[in-house]
Amino acid sequence: MTLVAHFYYLVSMRALIFLLLGLIIISCRNSGEKEQQDQEPAMPAPKPVESTTEYTSEKWHFSAEIPLGFEVFEGELPGEAPVVNFYDSSIEKQPPFGIHNDASMAYITVLPKGFGVDGPGGPRESLEDWEGDLPLSFNVDRRNSYVYLMENGQPWAAGLSFHSPPPGWNEYGGIYIFYQVDDFRAECFSSNTGEEIPMDQCNPMEGDAMKFYGDVSAEKKAALNAILESFYFTDPNREREDTGDLIKVEMPQENATVSSPLEIKGEAKGYWFFEATAPVRLVTESGKVLAEKYIEAQGEWMTKDWVPFRGQLEFDTKEKRGYLIFSRANASGKPEHDRMLRIPVVFD
Repeated sequence: MTLVAHFYYLVSMRALIFLLLGLIIISCRNSGEKEQQDQEPAMPAPKPVESTTEYTSEKWHFSAEIPLGFEVFEGELPGEAPVVNFYDSSIEKQPPFGIHNDASMAYITVLPKGFGVDGPGGPRESLEDWEGDLPLSFNVDRRNSYVYLMENGQPWAAGLSFHSPPPGWNEYGGIYIFYQVDDFRAECFSSNTGEEIPMDQCNPMEGDAMKFYGDVSAEKKAALNAILESFYFTDPNREREDTGDLIKVEMPQENATVSSPLEIKGEAKGYWFFEATAPVRLVTESGKVLAEKYIEAQGEWMTKDWVPFRGQLEFDTKEKRGYLIFSRANASGKPEHDRMLRIPVVFD
């Protein structure tokens, strides 16, 4: 073999060796990545945060945040009854929406002057007797506010009344919430015979019994509850203070793991209290009330300064998450003076 041929032979062998090494490295890397994928399943993509738009009614003195996919209607129902609807934009019917027994639509109807209708038909419980909880930032007349229940115990609608009307409202004013129910079905039974009769012949005012069946849409319920939680009334004669400027909770912190008895500690402005106390309650994520009591001011409460407070709640639950809800002691009963603070917690 000549010197030149020998040289080209060595170069070719060297190139071949590098090529083989490269293939081995790529193969190992792909094998390692596959093994890692097999051992560690891909994390699901985070859900996008849906934007909200704040709506304010200067005439009826309230504000709320409207989630993506919902719209607002302002107008009148028959009889010149003023109405504000927050409704699912996918509803085929056109507003205004009043009070009905069709649970196929998701909306809230605000009736500042009432509408002359007592409420939806079917079984109901007052908020005072119901074991659940609505995510409200204002207090209502719990004895005369109701949830309307399906046969499986789920509320498909709710009607809220007030001890004292909000500014500009009258004593008949109220708010109704209608959760969308999938596979909704209604039955009516005659008060005379006990037999089922057509819905168009049903007259609950004369004692006919209505029954509702179906499953509440979790998605629509979450959207309507988000509106309720953000809903608050305003005092036209007073600037609204942020809740964070009125109460600060030191214990428990947000998303803290808690067990019974739950120790509560923090500070609030003196006018958060009445007679040195203010309400606090613990609810599950599903809305069941676990405990209700009062926090107690640890000093002179008749002041505009910060006052330390303490409290303790005993509870028992098998659920995993819930909320600790602090309410301002609103002796006036006026909803525009209400404030609430919800602290998410994890149950041990």
